[in-house]
Amino acid sequence: MTAVACLRVDVSAHIAKWPMATLGPLVHKFTVAYLDSRWSWPRRFIPLTDVCFMLTDPRADELDLGELRRLSDDLQTHLFGASSEGEVALLVYEGPQMSVMAFAAMSASTVAEAVADPALLPPGGRLTRIVPAIFVDGRPPVADPAEWEASPEPEADVPPAEPDQPATAWEGAQGIYFIPRQIFFGDAVMYVPQNARSHLSLLDGPEHMPRDPVAFDATCMQIAIRMLAERPKMAMLYMPICFTSLVRPSLRSAYEAMLSQLPLERRGELAASVYDVPRDPAFTGLRQARALLEPHVSVIDLRTSDPGFEIEKLPFESVNSVTLVLPDSEPMVRLSAIRRFAEQLPFFKQRRIWAAVTNVRRRAELEAAQRLHIPFVTGPAVCSPVSNLVGGRAVALDMLPMSMNESRFPRSALHAS
Repeated sequence: MTAVACLRVDVSAHIAKWPMATLGPLVHKFTVAYLDSRWSWPRRFIPLTDVCFMLTDPRADELDLGELRRLSDDLQTHLFGASSEGEVALLVYEGPQMSVMAFAAMSASTVAEAVADPALLPPGGRLTRIVPAIFVDGRPPVADPAEWEASPEPEADVPPAEPDQPATAWEGAQGIYFIPRQIFFGDAVMYVPQNARSHLSLLDGPEHMPRDPVAFDATCMQIAIRMLAERPKMAMLYMPICFTSLVRPSLRSAYEAMLSQLPLERRGELAASVYDVPRDPAFTGLRQARALLEPHVSVIDLRTSDPGFEIEKLPFESVNSVTLVLPDSEPMVRLSAIRRFAEQLPFFKQRRIWAAVTNVRRRAELEAAQRLHIPFVTGPAVCSPVSNLVGGRAVALDMLPMSMNESRFPRSALHAS
């Protein structure tokens, strides 16, 4: 017998602080990513709405609620941290397919009433409410409906601590290349953590992405501040900013404190590379991110792993650029992603937003970007981590990638003849 269930993510405890238009896409993005990696074949899931999913497991009579409890924990931590702002509850309704479909069709308000009065649920099924472990207070994480209790009143908000900044073994940057003029437009901050085997960077694919985005952002911002102090003038300097961390209420003040350390007189040289962006970022979330960043940086770049990123939904000049992160996949798949992304260039032009591609690893990908008129490129095939900033240097396209030794050459030696 195949187990069938409807999973609904209940974030009603946070609606007073975040509009659903902002929260829904973030919940959807993280839940889909979790189920993609954990809800393995032959089990299947189908998104019904931003917060509602149909789950099936043909090998079991009942779902593994332990796995879903981990989803509740991860959602709570990823979106809101370990604060007492409110819990992310999962409502799992199991039963015959018709009953499950009936539950999936219920409105959010009706579901909320049914949580209080199980008699309102479709007949023949069972509803389980799962809450994060930090809210359980010693009770089993998965409780039967008869054991539901009202959550305790949240404690007063406590200002978040300054994010930990890991020790760095080496600090540097990677060049951002502008194809039409064959020049490095600027540099992106990166570093190697102490005792790490490799570097952390936004430009070189998933294996180099940080596990702790907040600490990564804070460390790169401090590196940028030191670079600014050492140089009276530089080309554009890009710092990483995690979108989902920036718009989280529990972390907003921490990011405000980090950004306030940037020198206002150098704003024109600073840019934010906003990563972990959903395919369709809610206008409210994007507006919040811009409001926090614009007083401190002059350029905002959104990074997405989706070649079908809905650029047409972005407001006019809402950001300066959108960068596609190429997937870790076969060469033909990566080239196909570049072509699909380039198909949207008319929308980029209409909104006066630049297009860019990162994690470029092969000469063929670099040439495809040039042929398809994508102006900005970054990645291992463009510039490896270097200790000397390369922004402002003119380099012929056929001389790429820039390497550590080449970054020490005078500009005249690198200029295309």
